[in-house]
Amino acid sequence: MAHTLRDWLLGQLVAMAAVGALTGAGLWLIGVPQALALGIVAGLLDFIPNVGPILASVPGILVAASAGTTQAFYALALYVAVQTAENNLITPIVQQRAVDLPPALTMVALLVMGLLGGVLGLLLAVPLVAVLTVAVRMAYIEDVLGDREP
Repeated sequence: MAHTLRDWLLGQLVAMAAVGALTGAGLWLIGVPQALALGIVAGLLDFIPNVGPILASVPGILVAASAGTTQAFYALALYVAVQTAENNLITPIVQQRAVDLPPALTMVALLVMGLLGGVLGLLLAVPLVAVLTVAVRMAYIEDVLGDREP
């Protein structure tokens, strides 16, 4: 279970780094001041599911608005594009390789834990499901059924 949690955390760090790099580079390309700092903030806040990207976009859009309304619109479009890529490409690919969780199970876990536990439930949903998957695999599939996975 410890290996699974470590792999999940490493996968999450890779996804966060990708979001930070894409956001920082995109903001730099459209001419937003402090693009590197805003990219770092976007990467760090990406750890919080669903709410973190929204919190990260607010300062980026406000700083872009100080440079002009066109930059603010481009910054909004950039944040939406990066989050779309992160939610549909980066995180599913990285987490599937890191933890081997089916994406549908991840989505159901986020929904249920978000409803039951709020923000804390969202933070703990994926690691908890990863640990439960390992526990089921060890306790039932390997011990009861005797089917060892490679």
